[in-house]
Amino acid sequence: MPTCAPNDGRFLTFGGQTLATFVFDLLTFGVGSPAGDDTLHIRIFDGETSGLWDNDPGPGLEFTLFADPVGDTTGTFQVGQWSGDDMPDNDFFDIMIPNAPEAMAESGNYLYRMSVRNVDTSLPLIHNFKVLVIGENTSLFIFPGDQPFGYEASYRADQANGNDLIEIAANILYPTFAADPLGCEEFFNPLCTRIECCYYSTYDGVFDFFFFNENEGRLFIDFWDGDLDFGTQLPEDSPFNPGTPPFEDTDDPNTPSGLPIFADLDNTNPQGSYGANPPDDQSDPLVTLSLLPRIPNITYSLIDPNGVVYHNANPSATNEWELFQLNTEPGCAPDICDYEVEEIPIGIWNIRITGMDMWNINYIRAFDKIVGVDTNGEPVMPLDPIEPLEPPRSVNVPTFTEWGMLAVAFVLGAIGIYSLRRKRDIDSSSC
Repeated sequence: MPTCAPNDGRFLTFGGQTLATFVFDLLTFGVGSPAGDDTLHIRIFDGETSGLWDNDPGPGLEFTLFADPVGDTTGTFQVGQWSGDDMPDNDFFDIMIPNAPEAMAESGNYLYRMSVRNVDTSLPLIHNFKVLVIGENTSLFIFPGDQPFGYEASYRADQANGNDLIEIAANILYPTFAADPLGCEEFFNPLCTRIECCYYSTYDGVFDFFFFNENEGRLFIDFWDGDLDFGTQLPEDSPFNPGTPPFEDTDDPNTPSGLPIFADLDNTNPQGSYGANPPDDQSDPLVTLSLLPRIPNITYSLIDPNGVVYHNANPSATNEWELFQLNTEPGCAPDICDYEVEEIPIGIWNIRITGMDMWNINYIRAFDKIVGVDTNGEPVMPLDPIEPLEPPRSVNVPTFTEWGMLAVAFVLGAIGIYSLRRKRDIDSSSC
């Protein structure tokens, strides 16, 4: 979560105060290890907050694992705790422990909840990290509820070693530049006209998340996007300008007034028409224009299990939340919902964010489990506390070998011959 790759720039994110972003202190995951496995293997990528991908040295994140056999965050037995201060920069930290008997669910699967805590939210720190679980049929998801989460395409390095580390980040995110730095000498030029140097990147502006709707007959889906910084402030003559008219945030008619109950009250604007800070498709004097934007402006879609696409062409601006709702109520659009739909199908839904610039934290608040993906980027269903991973084995039905079939044929033939002789004897006595 959000991906398995260490070199694609995609991270889950915590932000601190004074950074023009939301500030949250906790994110809770569900972790599953299948029945029969002896060991739970979790990997944390870049759990500390210095060096690459983060903005400044400071206290690392805190990871605490609890047995949660019911799979509903009520488990309280602490299995272990690890500090990001002990984790490496730009690398994986391995947690390998025996599966705890306290975590065994009715299904035989081992279920846990893992809390990730932003230790000091008062500091202007940005923590970027990934969480993985290793092994066949393992699972990972973010619990639904009032716990929004941030994500970022990071192009960051702590300021103490910024110049050297920014170039290392460029080598990772722009492989052509890494292979041919002299040929790509214009890489740090704002115009950067060599597309093969500046635009071939391991990060293409797309984030994919997936959620699991397990409620059959559901009447609506509420989905909140936060701080997407929709809008552009590029010069009109910029080769990166998405064109005119400019794309700017507008007031969303179906988002309730005031602040949502889950909002960070100190850093949230009430929903309205706001500018962007930093603007999507931004030009920042500290980093060249060519490295950050992903054109066009940021938007996203919800894609249902049947492949039907519901597009949000005008998401949230700076430090605000906007509601995106699909609803089965006739005539609900546009004042109550964004799309009127015939049904809300159960299954895995795709959240596809496109045109998301680097170096800009965005947020999601969902009411369903956000499920992890495998190495191919495909969603993985969470392990169930009740149902076993596989159906019970069927009862073996004996089969005949060729010799068995010949033996049966011989017996049946003998019975037939005996019956014919018996019938002949009866017939003879009757005459």
